Amino acid sequence: MTRRLSSLFTLAVPVAAAGLFLLWLFGPGASPGKGVVYETVPATKGEIRKIVSTSGPVRALVTVSVGSQLSGQIDDVKVDFNSEVKPGDIMATLDAKTFAAKVAQSKADLEAADAALLNQQATLEKAKAVLQAAETNVARQQGLAEKRLSPQLTLETAVRDRDVAKADIAVAEAQVASARATVAQRKAALDQAAIDLERSDIRSPIDGTVISRTVDPGQTVAASLQAPELFKIAQDLSRIRIEAQVNEADVGAVAEGNAATFTVDAYPDRQFEGRVTQVRLAATELNSVVTYTVIVEAANEGRKLFPGMTANVVIVSATRDGVLRVTNEALRFRPKGDVAASGGRERGEGGGAGDRGARMIERLKTEMELTDAQVAAVREAVDQLGSEMRESSGQTSFIGGGPGRDRGEIRQRFMSRIEQALAPLLSDNQRAAFQRWKEGREAVRPATVWVLGKTGVPERRNVRTGISDDQFTEIVGGNLAEGEPVIIRARDVKS
Repeated sequence: MTRRLSSLFTLAVPVAAAGLFLLWLFGPGASPGKGVVYETVPATKGEIRKIVSTSGPVRALVTVSVGSQLSGQIDDVKVDFNSEVKPGDIMATLDAKTFAAKVAQSKADLEAADAALLNQQATLEKAKAVLQAAETNVARQQGLAEKRLSPQLTLETAVRDRDVAKADIAVAEAQVASARATVAQRKAALDQAAIDLERSDIRSPIDGTVISRTVDPGQTVAASLQAPELFKIAQDLSRIRIEAQVNEADVGAVAEGNAATFTVDAYPDRQFEGRVTQVRLAATELNSVVTYTVIVEAANEGRKLFPGMTANVVIVSATRDGVLRVTNEALRFRPKGDVAASGGRERGEGGGAGDRGARMIERLKTEMELTDAQVAAVREAVDQLGSEMRESSGQTSFIGGGPGRDRGEIRQRFMSRIEQALAPLLSDNQRAAFQRWKEGREAVRPATVWVLGKTGVPERRNVRTGISDDQFTEIVGGNLAEGEPVIIRARDVKS
């Protein structure tokens, strides 16, 4: 009996081993004859530059169109393309004969008006003399009438003559005023004629370079509704600006002061540097594509850049040095099969949602120098929101989310509740610091990367990402360490 049991035991060992082998080979999740190889790239520290690529024409900082305010025939053109001009330099002249004749006529009209004024002034003096004689006669007749040496009619005639003399003076004074107004009109007409004569010389309004000329001697200029453009002057070509067209999806990342680099086809091997000086609010829509004009100013050493060239611009909207980063492929990787279904092995962040909330409040206190009353208000708001979330979902915590819960919505409600609690309590400096902290939080996004564990099984890591470029993405938080092998792709291989 003992020998039989020993034989059965001896036979059971190889059978069990074979069964385990078959189970491993053909069991659930196994791929007969296949294995999975994971390609990894270590998480490193380095530089990340967030860039916006665009293009636009090169322009002078100031471009002035020079035209003629007068109609006439061009008598002479004194400048050509690329001519350097200074303010007041004569660029072209109109035929001035007509304008000189108008000046001469206006001078003659002014002289006639001056003579008429002198005549009216003499008439006024005569009227004053007549009035003085009439008043003397009235006084004499009154004395004679009182002594009954002169009839009453003679006195009345003298009074009438005095009143007529007064009226003549009023008329003479009005005529003198009219003559003076005529003189003023003639002076204004002379000044206008002199201005027109002066404007027959077309002068440069600024210091710059002539980049366009559209007129030749003998050509007739007709300035009726608007001044025709004769020349175009670019001011100070030692500096230029680029009118870059930025797509509406990227314009939010561009701000005044951002550094920029650009190239032009004329110098493909040379890179120029500039800086964003303006983001214009007016939108341009073409074929349902909305763009905004961003002005980039740059030095033009040697005047290598010409107005009208097309610049290919790269705007650096943000730069991070020495930050933890992973390749963009790592954020797109998702494992297949049972690993994805089970979520892999996940390593926690070293603390629950309550710890994360406490750390966030502590950072707020440090960065904004919150008082004890302000910290207490934030804690009360966080606790109240936590109670509301737990009552509505039956969860024991809320910051980390839960089944069926949108983490983005939770973060938004969390930020809104903190802002409501702090808004009436913050000073001006604290309010500016809170706005910066809030903008920094809004720029952070949750993500997941997969790390190849020591046992060869992918481990899921929840991280928070910052800015990214065409190769790397910044890791601003989470449980990922420098040097860990981050999976970028998986490949099935046959054994």
